[in-house]
Amino acid sequence: MTGHSNGSLSMRIVLVLTAVAVSAIIGVLATIPIKQNRVTAAPDAISLAIRDLQASQQQVVDQLKALQETVSSDRADVKRLSDEVAALSAKLEALQQSFASAPQQTPAAPAPPPQPTGQKRGAR
Repeated sequence: MTGHSNGSLSMRIVLVLTAVAVSAIIGVLATIPIKQNRVTAAPDAISLAIRDLQASQQQVVDQLKALQETVSSDRADVKRLSDEVAALSAKLEALQQSFASAPQQTPAAPAPPPQPTGQKRGAR
């Protein structure tokens, strides 16, 4: 029986040593931080084109807003100037009516220059 028990004992020792080795390996592996695979690939042509298109679109939107503000300001100026022209036209019409209703005076003919006494008209 000693032959059989020596084989059985050595088998148990091998199993225990294997279990300890596996446990040690698993313990070491568990303490190593896992690196996450980060995809740091350069952006492809399509994503660059999309980004450029978005930037261009934002520039167009900004320019359009500025143009709308300019048009709005110009409309206000045109309205103000139109109102001023209408007011001046009304004043001009009122002046024309006041001149038209004023009595017409014919300018008097200039008086002949005084004649020195002793001379007749037409004789020199």
